[in-house]
Amino acid sequence: MSRYFNVWVSFGILYPFLLAVGAVECSEKETLIKPMSDTVSAIQLTSCLMECTRMTYVKKLQLQDNHNIRLRDSTEGDLEEYCWPAELKCTIGERFQLAYVVLPVDLTAVGPEQLEVKATVPTSTTLLAHDNPITVPDNCGLRYDVTPHFNTESVGTSFCIQVVSLDDALGDRVLRCPPFLVTLWQRKADQPNQEGQ
Repeated sequence: MSRYFNVWVSFGILYPFLLAVGAVECSEKETLIKPMSDTVSAIQLTSCLMECTRMTYVKKLQLQDNHNIRLRDSTEGDLEEYCWPAELKCTIGERFQLAYVVLPVDLTAVGPEQLEVKATVPTSTTLLAHDNPITVPDNCGLRYDVTPHFNTESVGTSFCIQVVSLDDALGDRVLRCPPFLVTLWQRKADQPNQEGQ
């Protein structure tokens, strides 16, 4: 059984799934990124996160994008917040580049003008929807660039957002699943890419 598992991992079949659940530990840290602690709580993956992971890796292959991409579900915070640890995982030779919060919504029914998305922790800031092309497919949901919140030494221990519907007709059924965080990492030129690229 272990040989069979090793074959699957060596061909990279399970690697996108391992990235999604954060199974790759950080053994080298950038000066602006805090290493994740060894204690990791149990993670439940939503169907939205799993589907977006699949679509993202298909698009990544089509675009021949050499970024390492990680997707992570949120946890519930106070006052109907969605939160993520401010400590990001990385592997040797990676450099943090971008972070996006993805709101899994039905894009035919909900647009960014119908929502107010605010970062609440560590500071209160209104987030703007990001519509430039990135590796994460549009049909994963609305994307909000939160890179500045992770690209500083004073981010605190967590990053949280609140999502408020500005359209009464939508009510509280805006999201299909809780939001998730997508981080993109660039391999340093002198380091081999763990995904075989």
